[in-house]
Amino acid sequence: MTEVLGAALSISFIFSSGLCRSVGGYIVRDWHVSETWMPFVGCLVFVLPLLTFLWLLDKVPPPSALDEELRTKRKPMDKTERKAFITSFLPGIIFFVITYMLLTIFRDFRDNYSAEVWKILGYGNSPGIYTTTEVPVSILVLVIMGSLMLIKNNKLALMINHLIIAMGMILIGVSTFLFEQQILDPTTWFILIGLGLYMGYVPFNSIFFDRLIAAFRYTGTVGFIMYVADSFGYLGSVSIILFKELGHGKLSWLSVFISSGYVISIAGTLLIFGSMLYFHIRHKQWKVTNA
Repeated sequence: MTEVLGAALSISFIFSSGLCRSVGGYIVRDWHVSETWMPFVGCLVFVLPLLTFLWLLDKVPPPSALDEELRTKRKPMDKTERKAFITSFLPGIIFFVITYMLLTIFRDFRDNYSAEVWKILGYGNSPGIYTTTEVPVSILVLVIMGSLMLIKNNKLALMINHLIIAMGMILIGVSTFLFEQQILDPTTWFILIGLGLYMGYVPFNSIFFDRLIAAFRYTGTVGFIMYVADSFGYLGSVSIILFKELGHGKLSWLSVFISSGYVISIAGTLLIFGSMLYFHIRHKQWKVTNA
């Protein structure tokens, strides 16, 4: 169930991102709450669901013997084990960390500046547009990533994770091109780039790394390598914020968004295929060593 649980937890920030923006928009527009107080009122709306789901999260059972048999023993790595892990897989780590960095930048750009983009596209007074674009993405990503639970072979699942990420990158570029050619309307375009983005982003939120350590029978958890990827990912995000605030605030965010889509599509696809090739070769070597 790791894929299902991981996908469900990951799509929560896809769906919630759109839902919270819609709720915030309705609070300002229909409840006549000022923009200053809107975040506080919005938090009050979600307090009860937050407490309910925290209680449910506390009821999640520990890993079973079957879980350890199908994957690997889940134990936090110590300092020596973390160094050994990095040394063992350094080229592949570089490939997928840069890929994730690009995805995080694009995700935060889409997330933080979607209001500006929608205003340019003529949807500035439509709070429901955020939920409209995120719900289909959430459902599709959950189905795609959850279906990986059917694959028991960890090496095969790791390779398919790479392919899903690559397909997401390609979808971002293709859908952006079709939008520029006026073949796609803004809503469909935003849904498709969201689907492509999260096909790449969601696997890195545990599913990809869980299969990686399981494929090499590494005793550990995904926590350490997720923190490594996240640290570089959010470094990229902060760089984008600084870029905007330090003299580029008047840029057309729609144009920047489109250009970013092409960059992540081309560079990200090449990087993730580099990671895929590396781990394919590395796994062959590992099988010979451990035969």
